[in-house]
Amino acid sequence: MISEELSQSWYDDGFALVRNVIPEDMMDVLRAGTESAMANPGPTSKEYAEEGKGRFFTDHHMRRRVPEFQTFLDDSPIREVGAQLMRTKKLNLFDEHLLVKEPGTDNPSHWHQDLPYYELSGTQIISLWLPMDPTSPESGAVSFVRGSHRWGKLYQPIRIGDGDLVEEADSFDGPAPDIAGDPDKFDIVTFDDLQPGDCLAFQAAVLHYASPNTTKSTRRRAVSIRFAGDDVTWQPRPYIPSVPDTPDLVAGGPLDSDQYPVVWTAS
Repeated sequence: MISEELSQSWYDDGFALVRNVIPEDMMDVLRAGTESAMANPGPTSKEYAEEGKGRFFTDHHMRRRVPEFQTFLDDSPIREVGAQLMRTKKLNLFDEHLLVKEPGTDNPSHWHQDLPYYELSGTQIISLWLPMDPTSPESGAVSFVRGSHRWGKLYQPIRIGDGDLVEEADSFDGPAPDIAGDPDKFDIVTFDDLQPGDCLAFQAAVLHYASPNTTKSTRRRAVSIRFAGDDVTWQPRPYIPSVPDTPDLVAGGPLDSDQYPVVWTAS
């Protein structure tokens, strides 16, 4: 399913695009689940857009309350995609992150890394970003700084919809560089023509961004399915916005638990 070249791109560049890997019936399952999740938000959901300026809705762990997300995890090839890209012998599921930008939403997803938001340590941490609608530069295209996951830096988290630093989080290596202010200094790669069924995979420490949805009628619904591989351990941190409960785990130890279940193993 996944070529060696795609896997190596994920390791070297920090991202890889797998075209047309999710069947349309599974995308329909995600769309139905998204509408249910938006109608009944969970405890870690957020709204970023100002009133009257579109809607930027995020939520986490939908599988715990919305059956369609569990159906997707069980019946789609998403686990095999993650395992083959990372060349891992097992997968722990640690999050599903819903990101919806409705038409007329001015908020971008500001430049950030994902790893500082997780209570994880390791390199085999993957997000599988699945668009439910065609994407364009105007509707919410995703960009990366190629190779930034190999800089050895962890930057202070921000609130992705407004760009403000999260003061209660660890400061790590300080704020991320001003990529938007001087883009020519960085090797930026943008994916602006994704289709439902495509899977944009990226590593947790790569810097990335998504543009606003300035269209008048095109929705931009996406979900990021997140897995951890063989080398990942539990790393408690003070700010973990996606976790509504504290796992009974040991720092530096394995993730295997009810909160972070093993969902795939090599046969």
